Amino acid sequence: MQAEMESEIERLPVDLLAHIFSLTLSFKDLAQASGVCRKWRRGVVQSLARKERLSFAGWNVDDESASRVVRAAYNITELDVSRSCWGCQITDLGLYKISQTKCVGNLLSISLWGVAGITDKGVIQLVSTSPL
Repeated sequence: MQAEMESEIERLPVDLLAHIFSLTLSFKDLAQASGVCRKWRRGVVQSLARKERLSFAGWNVDDESASRVVRAAYNITELDVSRSCWGCQITDLGLYKISQTKCVGNLLSISLWGVAGITDKGVIQLVSTSPL
């Protein structure tokens, strides 16, 4: 009886939802999708785990939100936190939080172009834990 009442979208497996979400480029859309239900949240988290490249360029993210996304995207090899017209608000604290994530050992490329809230101390903390 419950299966009959279930909508078609609710029947989608988490793996398929993750694939669909991996095609989404907007962090705002992913954040909204993760708030729909637990299953969609798992799909969003799995989609982030599949990414090899992650860019915050042009997105207005802070230390906490950036580190949370990077923590979920543990397979990335390229990380771009460049500042553009909207600007990343990442500071040394954000770089420290990112340096504590699983993906740091996989990173081959990090772009910090134009990010004004960081110092040499934050960069050293980040690159000292990565194989760059």
